[in-house]
Amino acid sequence: MKKSFPDMVISIVLLAFLTSMAVQVPAIPDVSKGYPIFLLAVSYIMTIVLLLKSVSKMKLEDKQETKVAEQAKVIVPYCVLVALYLFMMTRIGYIVSTIAFMIISLLYLRLKNKVLMIVLSVATTALIYYVFTNFLVVILPRGSWF
Repeated sequence: MKKSFPDMVISIVLLAFLTSMAVQVPAIPDVSKGYPIFLLAVSYIMTIVLLLKSVSKMKLEDKQETKVAEQAKVIVPYCVLVALYLFMMTRIGYIVSTIAFMIISLLYLRLKNKVLMIVLSVATTALIYYVFTNFLVVILPRGSWF
């Protein structure tokens, strides 16, 4: 796989996402359309520049060996863990599921200090909960099993 191939794929995905956003612009009231249109235009320009750069680099590059299978062995289980976390958040609530997710994530990343793992998980969860409930006024999931 060539080094610039991932940039090209990301550019195409971003262009598809931007197009899906641009299709929704007519539903925005006329008074509010200016900023989203500006952001879309800038994003389109930057994405097209990235795409053109990656295509021009791709022509000059030689193929390189990649370790996709090895990387997939690390990434796929973690993606499953994230999906399980999102599923469990609605069942057992934000606090319990987030603390459990963070501890399991840190174990997966091979953090050896167990005290740091627990303190970091609890402190981060508490801080995020406090910010979201008090400053952003967002109701976090409480869980249906409790």
